[in-house]
Amino acid sequence: MAESASSFMRDWISENIHNDPTWGDRIGERTAAEIVKLKADARTAGLDLSDPELDDDLLHDEVWAAIENVYDPEVGGIKD
Repeated sequence: MAESASSFMRDWISENIHNDPTWGDRIGERTAAEIVKLKADARTAGLDLSDPELDDDLLHDEVWAAIENVYDPEVGGIKD
């Protein structure tokens, strides 16, 4: 059985969004770059990119929130 788009999105975000101070506070740019990667991986996994769970606006909000949650300006830092 194929993985659902919702599960894929949540799993992808938890596996791929980590603290990366090289982006600085350019969260918008990083969000856009991560969405491109997420959608490419979803396509490779055989998911239907027209699924509402893979909508650009939803992905933007989810990825942005995940980045804000882990962002720490210090290299190797962990946001509490």
